[in-house]
Amino acid sequence: MEYQKVILIPAYTPDEKLISLLKMLTEHGTVNIVVNDGSGHDYDALFKKAEVYAVVLRHEENRGKGAALKTGLQYIEKFVKPPYIIVTADADGQHAVSDIIRAASVAEREPDSLVLGSRKIEKNAPFRSRFGNGLTRAVFRISTGTAIYDTQTGLRAFCDKYVSFMKDIPGERYEYEMNVLLCWARAKRSVREIWIKTIYIDGNTSSHFHVIRDSILIYG
Repeated sequence: MEYQKVILIPAYTPDEKLISLLKMLTEHGTVNIVVNDGSGHDYDALFKKAEVYAVVLRHEENRGKGAALKTGLQYIEKFVKPPYIIVTADADGQHAVSDIIRAASVAEREPDSLVLGSRKIEKNAPFRSRFGNGLTRAVFRISTGTAIYDTQTGLRAFCDKYVSFMKDIPGERYEYEMNVLLCWARAKRSVREIWIKTIYIDGNTSSHFHVIRDSILIYG
């Protein structure tokens, strides 16, 4: 059985790196879904470019990464015919295309697993990346008894049969990604980590993670 590869990308105020990513993904025959999470009219021209390579969905106002992912999942469930693998990826160029495709391939071989593209956090990584990942890794292990190295990765792959499960997980912003791991662990489902390239662009300044607000949501 051959799975279609569906790439789901939430995007808030992206730049041309999104277009480059979509171009390269298209060369691999992927179905690309981009969710414009309330970026504003200043970004209309860029999302118009994206429409050449992807289906572009739109939130009129910024609702958060979790909400954008759920909007994409709803569209995929309605309009994409199974079997398929969904890979969630970031819009800012921090995930290499080769790693996105590899995550999809691993999920295809292991359709009962949630595949995480985990980054080795090194000493030269931005402080908020090292601190945030270390703390959430510890909190997650204490809470669930499950060890996951990179709890904050946005590169994740899973089979179509889990779309309804993923849609029903609570959370509208960055806490959604932690809730996914919590729900997956509590359901005793397999989590598979693969190492991916660690790409930090301009010290990770493109991240829309709000340190205080989103940390409260995650740890809550």
